[in-house]
Order: sequence, then structure tokens, then C-alpha cells
Amino acid sequence: MSKVKNMAWDNAEKQSDKIINEYCIGNIDIDTAKKQLADVDNIDLCGIDEHNVDEVLDLAKEEHGQIQLYKMEYLR
Repeated sequence: MSKVKNMAWDNAEKQSDKIINEYCIGNIDIDTAKKQLADVDNIDLCGIDEHNVDEVLDLAKEEHGQIQLYKMEYLR
């Protein structure tokens, strides 16, 4: 049973990472990202649910912006 759970977790994490990345780079808007995340099977294994999805996306966007700023400032 553990292998099945790990596989489900890995698949949910890969799908959610892809959606969050698409949102962070501006390819999709927040409403689309929230809908797509809600459609990911076993997304709850990643700790994402309808109560915290906004916070997850906001934090990801903020972190993405900080990484971009770092690249612009220090990697010229």
C-alpha cells in the first residue's frame, strides 16, 4: 500500500508543480490555476486544498519573484 500512496503523491506533486510554475511565469491566471489544482487527483497528499490554495499560489508567486530578482541582481 505504501508504494501506491507514494506513486499517487509523486504524480500529484508533479502535476501541481507544473500548474504552479505555469501560474508563476504568467502563462495562466490564478482562477485557472486554482481550477486545475482542484482537478489534480490526490492533491490533498501535497497539503493543498480549497482552504489554502490561494496562500500556496501567493507564496509560490512571491518566491518566484524573489528568485528572478536575485538572478537580475547577482547573476549579471
